[in-house]
Amino acid sequence: IWQCGSPGRPTTSGWLGRWLDLAPDPLLALSLDPVLPPLLAGATTAGSTLGRTRLALPRGAAGRTVAGLALPSSSDGPWQAAAATSLADLVTASGTFREAVAEIDEQDETTSPGGSAGGQSGVAKQLQIVAGLIELGVPTRVYSVSLGGFDTHSDERGTQERLLGQLDAALSAFAARMATTDRGRQVVTMVYSEFGRRVHANASQGTDHGTAGPMFVFGRNVQGGRFGTAPSLTDLDAGDLRASTDFRDVYGSVLSSVLGTEPERVLDGWSGRVPTLFG
Repeated sequence: IWQCGSPGRPTTSGWLGRWLDLAPDPLLALSLDPVLPPLLAGATTAGSTLGRTRLALPRGAAGRTVAGLALPSSSDGPWQAAAATSLADLVTASGTFREAVAEIDEQDETTSPGGSAGGQSGVAKQLQIVAGLIELGVPTRVYSVSLGGFDTHSDERGTQERLLGQLDAALSAFAARMATTDRGRQVVTMVYSEFGRRVHANASQGTDHGTAGPMFVFGRNVQGGRFGTAPSLTDLDAGDLRASTDFRDVYGSVLSSVLGTEPERVLDGWSGRVPTLFG
């Protein structure tokens, strides 16, 4: 639901994937996960993913073979054409991101701006790469990073403290770095969890999956403050917190104010916004 942006009916595409469908381009959206998240998968196109292999296509004769397979042919059937298009996107993304990431990797992580703030946190390294790509001016409009481990059905307190500390350090360093450049000051960052937690603890000193959860949005043009009301811990919805803001309103605000797209075209007709979220 969070990644698809469609709580009312099942769908096989992500909300930003449907945004990509409007103007297919493999460089517009990039995930730092090893596997492309549903968030960036559209009905007819998808974003790129920059996993541990760093999109390292082979060089020499093997690389030329891959590039040749990516060329369209009038004799191609629909599946051959789709495969060729996918390979062409891979070649394009590799040519754009490989050299940029290699340049970033050459920098000393301890001396890059904000590079050591997240310790050994995976999300800190992901955001360091994102920051470097933004500063290098690649044409990507959307980046996706993730931090796992929040499935805290047992011994929740210590895990939450550790993970939220990593998240705080990584995001704080990223925000500070973005504030130092013109490109960085145009960045808007949105943070959400793909599931909330129940209010009452279970028998294992943890909490089970819930529905409502907080979202964070920050950037130079974001108006500070809390939107929506603080949730009640006693007036619950079948054991879950009651959401006071529809998450699609946040998506709608980002689509219209950051990506310049009418939310209705992406969110199945949903046109809601969070009033005054952006200045």
